[in-house]
Amino acid sequence: MLKHWRIAAVVILTFVATWLLFVFMKTPLFNITAFDKEIMNFFTSYQLSTILISISLVVLLYFLADKTKLSLLNLHKIDGPVRPAPWIGLKPKEGEGWKVIGLTIGGTILLVNAIVVYFQVAAKSGLSIRFFPEVPMIILLALMNSFTEEVIYRLSYTTIIANENLDRKISEFLGAIVFGGIHFFGIAPNGIFGAIMSGFIGWFLAKSINETKGFFWAWLIHFAVDVVILFFLFMSKGA
Repeated sequence: MLKHWRIAAVVILTFVATWLLFVFMKTPLFNITAFDKEIMNFFTSYQLSTILISISLVVLLYFLADKTKLSLLNLHKIDGPVRPAPWIGLKPKEGEGWKVIGLTIGGTILLVNAIVVYFQVAAKSGLSIRFFPEVPMIILLALMNSFTEEVIYRLSYTTIIANENLDRKISEFLGAIVFGGIHFFGIAPNGIFGAIMSGFIGWFLAKSINETKGFFWAWLIHFAVDVVILFFLFMSKGA
C-alpha cells in the first residue's frame, strides 16, 4: 500500500470536486429565478450547489486526516512568523508577522485583481450601480464561493500534508498549480494572465494557512477578491 495514500486520496477528491464545479457551472442543482439579472440567478444557483461540495469535503477530510483532523479550519489564529520569499521580494522586517503581511500583500492582491477584472469584465460596457439586491448578494455569494474554493484548494492540501508530516511547500505548490489551472478556463480572472495571478494567490493563501495554522487570512483575502469580482460582474451594464 502507498505510504502516503491519504495524499493521493485528497488529490483525487479535489479533482473530483473541480469536475463538479464545472458541471454545476453548466447545470447547477438549483434553478433560482428570483432576480431580474440572469447573472445573479446563475451565481446564486451555482453557489448553492457548490457549497454542498465543500461541506462534503470537510467531512471527508476530517476522517482522512487522522492526526490533524480539522485543526487548520479555525479563524482565531491570525498571526505568526512569515517565511521569507525573496523571489517576490517578501523579506519581512523584524516583528512583521501575518497581521502585517496579510494586510499589505492581501491589499496588493486585491488592487491588482480589481484592475484586471475591471478590464476583462466592465471596461467596455461600463457600470450601472444598484445597491439592492446586488450588494447583499455580492457579500453572501462571495462568502460562499471563497469558503468553497479555500476548502477545496487550500484547506485540503495543507491539512493532509501536515497530517503526513511532509514539507509544507508541497501543499503550497498544489494550491498554486491547481488553482491557477482552473482559472485559465474560469469566468474572471481568466486566460493566461488570470491563471498566473490566481496561481500566485493560491500559493500565498496556502502559505498563510501553513504559517498561521489557521484559515483566517486565506478566507478573508479570497472573500475580498470575490467581492470585487462579483461587484464588476453584477454592476456591469452588460449583466
